[in-house]
Amino acid sequence: MTARQHHVIRSAELFAEVPVRKIADADATPLEKIEESGLVGMGGAGFPTFKKLKFGKGCATVIANAAECEPLLEHNTARLETDAAKVLSGLTIAMREVGAERGIVAIKPKNITAVRSLQAALDEAASGEYGFDVDPDIEIAFLKDRYPAGDERAIVRDVLGTLLPPDAIPSAAGAVVMNVESLMRVHDAVIGNLAVTTKDLTVAGHIEGSGFDDDVSIVVYDVPIGVTVREVLAALHVHEPTADEQIMIGGPYMGHLGSLDDTVSETCGGIIIAGPEIPDPGPMGIIVCACGAGEDRLRAIVKAKGAPLVDVRLCKNACRLPNGRLKCRNPGICPGQAQNIIALKKEGAESVLISHCTDCSNTVMQVAPKLGMRVHHATDAFMRAGDEPIIRAFRKTVKAA
Repeated sequence: MTARQHHVIRSAELFAEVPVRKIADADATPLEKIEESGLVGMGGAGFPTFKKLKFGKGCATVIANAAECEPLLEHNTARLETDAAKVLSGLTIAMREVGAERGIVAIKPKNITAVRSLQAALDEAASGEYGFDVDPDIEIAFLKDRYPAGDERAIVRDVLGTLLPPDAIPSAAGAVVMNVESLMRVHDAVIGNLAVTTKDLTVAGHIEGSGFDDDVSIVVYDVPIGVTVREVLAALHVHEPTADEQIMIGGPYMGHLGSLDDTVSETCGGIIIAGPEIPDPGPMGIIVCACGAGEDRLRAIVKAKGAPLVDVRLCKNACRLPNGRLKCRNPGICPGQAQNIIALKKEGAESVLISHCTDCSNTVMQVAPKLGMRVHHATDAFMRAGDEPIIRAFRKTVKAA
């Protein structure tokens, strides 16, 4: 997957009213302002940010997660290109709140414009040009261009060299991990005294009518929280999806199928429109990966393809926590899937549906086609709609110039 030119639209160009709410006490402490702002983790988890920072007291490092982990989503990268100083300001504030000595931005080197914007902002910070503080010693760390580079435990492993157990959180490694938009909203709350009333989005896939020729992705800044998918698409002049088209809320891996009546929330990162699933005669087997779509969504895809299902198996790296959630033992580093593929073949499967990380997809592709099995990925319909290569094999990282 390669970086593309972003088409950025500001919400004020689309909606008659974009809500703005000021924090009541402009003299409150930074943590009090963050709490009053209502800010939660905007990367998808939705955990209250003030609680994360309170819990992170004493951590040595705060990491800005700029991986833009899900394919097709581009709004975090776009914000780094246009508002790098605000993101770095938010990171600086978070560092001070937890008492961290180190701040790191973790980013893929293919996002060359964003990397240059970060570096330029750090250079300007060293000269004292801003009206707010940015720690000029913040570091930039490069991630591999693979999924799930943005998983919190993958970030900690790849940046700090510590592989945490599946049930651990970054503080166990002395780190706090926050996503790019969350950090920008920290700046807005503490420096601008602004409460959270809007969300950045990527609208992608079949977006005919938007006015951008030959494009499949639009970044929209500051969409009012609570508006419907229908209202967002209408404001962009995107055609209303047909009955056989799919609407994904979130990213192709971890998002969920939605409808025109779904509303934009604090954790909603994307609206992706795709065509129907491509039929497969089957019989089909499923391998569930902890880093991708869950069993329910995979079963729904098999049904949509019209294939009989022979069995559901679990990725060798997946483990189930006491709360029932699946977690990967080592996100993005696959131990091999040959055993699962061979077992499904023996049970009569002629095709296999996976939701795997990049590395797992590689191992499936090394075995399944040799056994005459067709391979499908849960993201296929949405990657096709976004003019991206379907997930099958590892693509090399493009280094920043």
